Amino acid sequence: MARLPIITHEKADQDTKNTYDAIASKFGMVPNIFKGMANSSVTLNAYLKLDEMITGGNFSPVEQDIVRIVVSQANGCDYCVAAHTMGLSSKGMDTEEILNIRKGTASDAKQAALVNFTLKVLETKGFVSDDDLESFKNAGFTDTHAAEITVIIAQKTLSNFFNHINDTDLDLPAAQAI
Repeated sequence: MARLPIITHEKADQDTKNTYDAIASKFGMVPNIFKGMANSSVTLNAYLKLDEMITGGNFSPVEQDIVRIVVSQANGCDYCVAAHTMGLSSKGMDTEEILNIRKGTASDAKQAALVNFTLKVLETKGFVSDDDLESFKNAGFTDTHAAEITVIIAQKTLSNFFNHINDTDLDLPAAQAI
């Protein structure tokens, strides 16, 4: 059960109501994570602004979700793992491949490099080796990707840690256990 108040549409101020309307138009609902984040407009708006920036970045939508699910799995965030499992599924990725990515592998070489580099960034707190960076770039990624991965990691750390603090109620199908 959520530990912070749930800010429903009815309880929200006008700016948050407008934000909720935009979220609902994108997702068909306002997920519980946002109803919790709305306890702070700074938190909610920071997450959404980062999402907007990431969407306009250089990673493909599938690559964005790969980084997001790898970070969420590493941080033990069941809510975000479930969300990004749905995201990858909706983009055509099969269940077995999603499970492999969550376990730290991928059948596609470029996606495997992305998974590996994301894990290296997390494990080393960003102090990746020259070889790690070179392997990432040799897989078809650029210096821009290396810089942008930090933004996705920051966004997911924000949401993962928020969900841990809040104990956000899962309002979507749980991801398969691994």
